[in-house]
Amino acid sequence: MDDLRRFCQLLPKIELHAHLNGCIRTSTFRQLLSSTADQLRLDALDKEFQSGDTHARMANVFEKFALLRSCVTNLDEIRRITRETLEDFITDHIIYVELRTRPRSFDNGAIPMSSYVEAILETMKQYENQICSRLILSIDRTQTVDQAMETLKLAERYRPNVVGLDLSGDPNVKSFEHFLPVFNLAKQMNLSTTIHIGELPDAECLRENDLILDFKPSRLGHFNFRTNEQEQRVIKEQIPLEICPTSNLLTMKLANLTEHHFNLFHTRRHPLAICTDDSGLMDCCLSSEIYDLVQSFRITKEEICELMLQTCNLIFDKNQIDFCQTKLKEFLTNI
Repeated sequence: MDDLRRFCQLLPKIELHAHLNGCIRTSTFRQLLSSTADQLRLDALDKEFQSGDTHARMANVFEKFALLRSCVTNLDEIRRITRETLEDFITDHIIYVELRTRPRSFDNGAIPMSSYVEAILETMKQYENQICSRLILSIDRTQTVDQAMETLKLAERYRPNVVGLDLSGDPNVKSFEHFLPVFNLAKQMNLSTTIHIGELPDAECLRENDLILDFKPSRLGHFNFRTNEQEQRVIKEQIPLEICPTSNLLTMKLANLTEHHFNLFHTRRHPLAICTDDSGLMDCCLSSEIYDLVQSFRITKEEICELMLQTCNLIFDKNQIDFCQTKLKEFLTNI
């Protein structure tokens, strides 16, 4: 292993954009699939992904999520996914993570969404001596406002371990305006927000970007497709970005990472967090994400450290900023 790759691996890291179900190990995913037909469909999706354009690739990803959702049917399985995800992150020297997930019920509502959240938080607690983990609850773009409000109530109920509210899901569904009252209420409650933005290259997506920027969430996820005016606005207003290199490379169908918008913002010293998005489905880890950016844009070790120290300031649990910065500084004095 070369020196720079090892440095990226051993560096204490902050992960701020990781969908819990998308972090599932491939072996676990295949084990949970209940039928041969599901296994064959997953194989087909893997093959089809490579030949699609951005819209087709995005649709492929969400079909995988639907397949995954259909095979996760009880609390023991979500505990297992949480446990394995945290173990994988610990192995990758991640010291602070914000996992995000859409709360769900099981057994036709007999097991409520609150039990789903509690199962994840209880599993997180088992690892608190090894990794500082917090939860962000996600509203899916296809949900109703009433369902979104239930998610907000759960976020409030389980603070301080739940640290934020997310909007995610199929970007073909342009529903942010629909959920604006819920997110405005979250802001009034001093609950941090992060919103997926600019995931598709279409006019409707760009129009929705403006609505999201008007709201000014705590952080933005992806921001792949945008107008020059929107780009300049984010830079001027210093809205932090969650950058997911492998995910963006795949869904945007980039030739390589040198085409990624990371460097555009990095060279302007914009607040950034490098993230994995779906480490299991995308077959990546945060060490490799950082290393690939370092190689693509010739970033120095000093710049990596500066970037990670800056990322500490973007975490939603502000009580953990000193902890994260101290861990990083301790590492830097010993290398």
